[in-house]
Amino acid sequence: MNLNEKYLTMIGAGNIGRILLERLRAAGIPADHLVICDSDPERARAMAEKHAVRTVSLNDEAACAADAILIATSPKAVSEMLGALSARIHPGQVVISFAAAVPLSRIEALLPPGVAAARVMPNAPSLVGQGMGPVAYGSAVSPEARKLVEAILTTLGETVVVQDDQMNWCVGLTGAAMRSLLPALEGMTRAGVEAGFTEPDSCRMAAQVMLGTAALALKADLTFEQIKALTPMETLDEAALAQLFYDAARAAQEKTVSAQRKLWPEPTG
Repeated sequence: MNLNEKYLTMIGAGNIGRILLERLRAAGIPADHLVICDSDPERARAMAEKHAVRTVSLNDEAACAADAILIATSPKAVSEMLGALSARIHPGQVVISFAAAVPLSRIEALLPPGVAAARVMPNAPSLVGQGMGPVAYGSAVSPEARKLVEAILTTLGETVVVQDDQMNWCVGLTGAAMRSLLPALEGMTRAGVEAGFTEPDSCRMAAQVMLGTAALALKADLTFEQIKALTPMETLDEAALAQLFYDAARAAQEKTVSAQRKLWPEPTG
């Protein structure tokens, strides 16, 4: 799949939209193959000027004249936005949602029959091409559409295919997990500063250890216990910390379910 030959529409100019646009441009997507629109025209214009792309409104035909439409709005804006676009979207296009709490079934219900849809859990490390973006594919996704989604996600980092009913767990496992990990990095950096190192050097040491530990887990074909045995000194209550991270992932899943119920209450009676 040659992504540089595809035309993409970005809807949403917030943090996720910014990450997507920066990575797509860094991957060499021509500026004239990208358009962006946002409910805040000034925000869209500022991002468009930075990356030399064109802004459009939802009512502009160019908003739907793309091979893929990337949704990077807030979850509560998705229904209204797709309602405004659905009459102009057609089979052969791919709609990719990065709106974390919106189920794939709801996205598909808002699209014309036969339009391919995919749901991706966004991840902030994608800003530097080191993200992990779980993806769930809709029933109308063809092999060609899947290749296009994969090509886009490759610009962000790694990806894994999941079922849509697993995606709420991915909030705590990938999407919000950075916030769970950063306090460890902050504490290690603070210890380095107290030892007399500069803050940049302290952060670099701590971050590289985290990066190297992740590489061991991914590449060394060792169990967690075998990795621990490489460094015999236990510096904290590991079992308690493991439970803390497990609880954080479960809490993120529960918060996402709660947010979905508020956005789309179950019918009564």
